[in-house]
Amino acid sequence: MEVKPIQQEKTPYRLLLHKKSRSLRLWEMGIFLAGFFFMLPFFEVRSPSFAIALIMFAAFVMLGAPAIYRLVYRPRYTLYADRLEIQFGRSKDVYNLKQLRPAYDFPYVYQWGNKRLYLLVSDAFLESLETRLEMIKHGLDAQ
Repeated sequence: MEVKPIQQEKTPYRLLLHKKSRSLRLWEMGIFLAGFFFMLPFFEVRSPSFAIALIMFAAFVMLGAPAIYRLVYRPRYTLYADRLEIQFGRSKDVYNLKQLRPAYDFPYVYQWGNKRLYLLVSDAFLESLETRLEMIKHGLDAQ
């Protein structure tokens, strides 16, 4: 008998604009700093043209990095009754829901053992996950 997923989701681009994993934040910061130091020799630091170029580059990084992240990794999340499957590119990780706990930093950050998981999914997916976790916690699991 094949087990049907409760919910599946691919991370949409608009969601990546405000929910970001640690690695995506670090990539954005690194790209921005590299561009900043690249621009320094070409502009006077306190000039309006430098400020405009820096703001335009920051907007480009903030809008472009999530698009590149989505194209390269193609994040996909699948929630089953007993597990959560996360697929990034060619790697696929499976997490048992009995060991998954909210990390309370952000609503989309969870703890699995000592590992922090950044679930870049919609609020509806997080609500389904929280419902499953509560059912497992209170012993209402149908399995």
